[in-house]
Amino acid sequence: MVPTTVPYYRVKRLLLDRLIFAPAFLLLFFFFVMNIQEGKRWADFQSKVNSSYWPALKMNWKVWTPFQFINYVPVEFRVLFANMVALFWYAYLASVRK
Repeated sequence: MVPTTVPYYRVKRLLLDRLIFAPAFLLLFFFFVMNIQEGKRWADFQSKVNSSYWPALKMNWKVWTPFQFINYVPVEFRVLFANMVALFWYAYLASVRK
């Protein structure tokens, strides 16, 4: 969506991801889909969103933004690096869902 020829393309890509995709993914997948998979009701979804969405989104920004902005990991190790960060991120999300 943001070609590399655009000035400040890295910052623009980061902002697009952090302000559009991250909030939507967190809400739709982690809260909505997980609620359905757990067989919970709509009221449970609303309650969980009201109590946990904003803290989880702020933590998402704190955890992932520095790793995405300062990503000088060699290409062959980027997936491994992201998976290591994701391991701790998903552990945090699991504790939020409790």
